[in-house]
Parts: sequence; C-alpha cells; structure tokens
Amino acid sequence: MPPPPRNPDHRSPKRPRFPLSPPVPEEEEEEDDDEFSDVSANDVEDRSDESADDEEDDVEVVAVVTVAEAQSRGYLGSSSSSSSIPSSPVKLNSTEILDCPTCLEPLRGPIYQCHNGHITCSPCLPRVYKHCPVCRMPIGDIRCRAMEMVIESSAVPCRYAMYGCKETTLYGDQAHEKVCLYTRCQCPVTNCNYAGGYKEVEAHARLLHSWDVEDLTPFVFNTPQIFSINLARTSRAVFQEEKEGDMIVVQTFKRTNAGLCVTVNHIAPLSLGLPNLSCSIAKLNSFTTLRLGVMVKRIQNVREQEEPSEDFLFIPDYMLIDNHLKMQICVGSEFKYVHI
Repeated sequence: MPPPPRNPDHRSPKRPRFPLSPPVPEEEEEEDDDEFSDVSANDVEDRSDESADDEEDDVEVVAVVTVAEAQSRGYLGSSSSSSSIPSSPVKLNSTEILDCPTCLEPLRGPIYQCHNGHITCSPCLPRVYKHCPVCRMPIGDIRCRAMEMVIESSAVPCRYAMYGCKETTLYGDQAHEKVCLYTRCQCPVTNCNYAGGYKEVEAHARLLHSWDVEDLTPFVFNTPQIFSINLARTSRAVFQEEKEGDMIVVQTFKRTNAGLCVTVNHIAPLSLGLPNLSCSIAKLNSFTTLRLGVMVKRIQNVREQEEPSEDFLFIPDYMLIDNHLKMQICVGSEFKYVHI
C-alpha cells in the first residue's frame, strides 16, 4: 500500500495566539473604502502635522511632580492618599455681586435668602421687616451657605495697592486698610490740599512750606520749644522735625461753654511698624504754667469741626489774655513725656 501524499508545506500548523478579528461585512468595507478614498493626501499630511503639534503642546503643559515635591509645595497632605490640588483663582468683573442688594455694603455672614433665591445680610433683616425687598417673600429662615463660603474665600487687594501695598484681605474687611502703611495723608498746612503717603507729605512740606515760618515751624526731638498761635488768624501750629521729617500738629478748639482745648497729633498712618511719640505741652503765662504729658495721636488729616473728647489740654478762660496763645512743646519717642 503506497504511503499518503506529503503536504507541500513542510511547516507544522500552529494555533494562533490571539483570536482573529470578526469578519467585517462587505457593505461596511465598501463604505469605509469610499470614505477613505475621499480623503486626499494633503488632508492626511495636515492631520499628521496637527497631531504632531498636539503632542508638542501636551509636552509643554504636562509637568511631572513627585509625591515628595508635591508635599513640599503643599499640594499633598502628610499622607499621599489624601491629595488636594490647589484651585486656580477666579477673577470677578465687578464686586457688586459681593454687596448686599439692600444696604449696598459688603455682605457679612450670616446671609439669608428667600424661597426665590434673593439674598440679604443679617443687619438688613429688621429694616425690611423680614420680607424680601424684591419679591416680598418671607426671608430670614434660610441661610445662604454657598454665598457665605464665597464671601469667606474672596480675597481682594488692598485699596492702596496702586501706591505699593502688596497685602490682600477678605472682601469688606477694613481692618488692614486702617493700619496700612500706604494710606493717604493730607498736608496739615492751612489752605494746602496736597495728599499722598506720609513720607511724600513730609517731603512736600519740606520742599514747598519750609520757607514760611508762620505755617511750618522746624523742631528737634527732645528739645523744648516755645511758640505762639495767633487765634485771630489760625487755629493750628504745624511743626516738622529737622532730621526725620515727622510732622506734628498742635490744634486748638474753642469750647462751646468756656475755655480752649489743645491737642497734639502726628501726621502718619496707624501702622504698627511706626514708632510712637509722646509730648509735653504747656500753656505759659507770666506766673502760671499749665502742663500736660500725653501720647501723640496719629491722624491722616486735620479736621476743624471735631471737638476732642480725650487726650487734650484744657485752658480756662482766665488764662487766655488775648488772641496770642503762648505755649511750649517738647516731643520725644515712646512714653518719655507721658509722666511729667
């Protein structure tokens, strides 16, 4: 019996490692061929260029940060499982959205809303009798927690940022602005409207008013100086320290009942970084001296109409002989002249 015929292919058949893809219907193959035939060679090149650009852009944007580096930057907590990526800041086109629509002041918690979503701050509830001023629905029982979170996380630059301040505060918080080193001060010389930083005011006074001894008198720290105020002409005397440039204002106020009040102020911001000053102010008569040791209050502008309620020297009428008020002043640092 003859042997069976040999297979012309000497290779042994092998089982494929991966399953074969399912057969594609002929109609779908024809549609794919038609769509592919419509794409020109130029389109293929353009797409390849765009994909290459996308890859380059992805490379520029993506940054690899290790866990240790992320923890050092504050992106991660102490454990790698609790990761928190910082959110980017949001810029508002207008801050009116952060104001109460009733009083137009910055919103402060607690914030309430009506059933229609209109909001108001808590100080305004008694003013509107707990009824929404927009839709007249009851308001005062539902807290607007979302808006409270927005207010608590809204940081704005200081209003004096244009003058060099780098601080940011919560919207509506005026605590920093009261002690900001860059707050605006006004020149205390009579009939001068110049305003600027306190160092700018000092330079302005030295440049433009130093020649007029009636409006600006030089003085030296810890040196007693006698001066007079012509009450018929002015109600204040302005001094400038010769070396440091600090400006001191001695101001008089006529009491409605009787007598005269005298205050001593320093033109400077309320910043904690500036040194405090104290002074000894005295009313001199021929045989009588009335003296007061007091801390020098810092102010930003001189107001004529405000009568002082504290820290002033009261001069009775019997010591006011004429319109020329003869006095003595000595200014020093810290509490040197408080207890005299």
